[in-house]
Order: sequence, then C-alpha cells, then structure tokens
Amino acid sequence: MFADVVITETLVTIRFSRYDKFLNASKRDISFRRDQLISLDLGPELVRECRGMRAPGTYGFGVIAGTYRQRHGVKHFWNVRKKLADYTIRFNLLGNEFDSIVVQVGDPKAISESLGRHSVSQ
Repeated sequence: MFADVVITETLVTIRFSRYDKFLNASKRDISFRRDQLISLDLGPELVRECRGMRAPGTYGFGVIAGTYRQRHGVKHFWNVRKKLADYTIRFNLLGNEFDSIVVQVGDPKAISESLGRHSVSQ
C-alpha cells in the first residue's frame, strides 16, 4: 500500500489508503506547506531508523505505522512496510506538527524531482 503524494504550488498532501488508516497510522491525510520542507531522504536504510515512543500506532509483522515521539517534543510520523523498503521517502520538515514524515510511495525519485529537492541518501 503506497501513499499518494499530491503536490501543488504551495502544498504537499499525503493521502493514505483505508487500510493504512485502519492500522492507525493516521486517521486523516497529512498536508504541509512546501516552504516547511527542508530536505528529502530516499532509500531502504530509512526503515531501520525508527526510534522513539509510539502512540498510537502499529509496530510488528513488518509494519511501522504511527507517531513516534522523542525527547524535547520531537515527533516523527511513520507509515512503512519493511518488505517495501526500496520505496521509502522521508520528508524532513521545519515548523510543522511533525519533524519528519516517513512513508512509501510508488516512485520516490519522481516525488523528489517534482519537489526540486536533492535527496541526501539514495
């Protein structure tokens, strides 16, 4: 299940399937302003970087889904499956509810090119 990323001139919206919403990754789609995007990271190694306390969400059976919190109010949103690690993209944000959003999309390189950002890891 890949997230659908819709990019407009000023806004990026990540839309989730009903299945993902059922897993409690997010009950709603997530949007952020393009000017909040600092950088993008691509690659399968991102799946191994999940840290923090989860609430609410899922972590098991190869699925990492939910909001993970770290010290000092740092929040990361995850919705990934380990078997689809090659399709992982992380949006690093500033001034948003989340410090990063990690999801899987059909073509991470196309998303990166559409946003005009260079990925740190590929």
